[in-house]
Amino acid sequence: MLHVMAPSQLSIDSLPNEIIIHVLSSFPTRELLPLAAVCRRFHGLVGRIQYSRLIEASKLQDHEMILECYHPSEKLSTPELFCEYLGTNGLTEAGDEAHLGELNKLYSRFRPFLGEERRIGTAGEELTTQLPTHQVSLDSSELFSQMCTVTNLVKVGPRNGLFTSLSNVTDSVVRVWRDWLKRAAENTAARRQQQANSDVDDPSILWTDSSKTVGLRFRVIEDESVPAPVLFGRDEDPSVSYTLEYQELLIKANWLLLSYETSEAQQVTHSGKAIVIASL
Repeated sequence: MLHVMAPSQLSIDSLPNEIIIHVLSSFPTRELLPLAAVCRRFHGLVGRIQYSRLIEASKLQDHEMILECYHPSEKLSTPELFCEYLGTNGLTEAGDEAHLGELNKLYSRFRPFLGEERRIGTAGEELTTQLPTHQVSLDSSELFSQMCTVTNLVKVGPRNGLFTSLSNVTDSVVRVWRDWLKRAAENTAARRQQQANSDVDDPSILWTDSSKTVGLRFRVIEDESVPAPVLFGRDEDPSVSYTLEYQELLIKANWLLLSYETSEAQQVTHSGKAIVIASL
């Protein structure tokens, strides 16, 4: 006699969250995030995985963030800036039940400094150092200056100064407009700039892209020593010079996570091979 088995009633909806999370955790972030659109349950579980990954990436274990900002004509003479991780505003408060949209609004903050300027005192405390600066000068006919901005996340090798992996975070050219410099300098003089503020609408931030993935917060100071021209037309702007003091480097937390995973993947690929990506 032929027995017909009843169709199984099991489906993915009958699986516990722990099993689904275990399966989803095998996907890298670039492949994981699109799965949040499958259903509401997946959206919540992907958010939990994403939150735990952001926490892990924020530790930046064995990694350093390196920033290069220079005028196109000064690339060879401008030193790299190392960046000290300051934190990710709102990450701890978000919790593992946070919505993916909320996590996408978080920014990680870094303080740029010259490599040789980080000093440790005798008691182990970090000594206060002068923040690095960037000089911008505009002739009367110029409306803006250009600033090349390159940010890389590198993994420190077994010896000081050697990197075993490098993941590019951003590589762009920013226009520093005369009007922005004037407003930012006025804000500095009036002491209206807000320190350690992650508001993406902060006017003291120069964003490297329209998506506001990476930004630089500056304290802008006008150089009063620049002599005023004796004669210039009514519609002409005078030559000006400004000092831009680095306050913070802001990177969208999700983008930092993607760069961190790329760096880790490079480390696995080159494991056991004598490959030096950079030496400073």
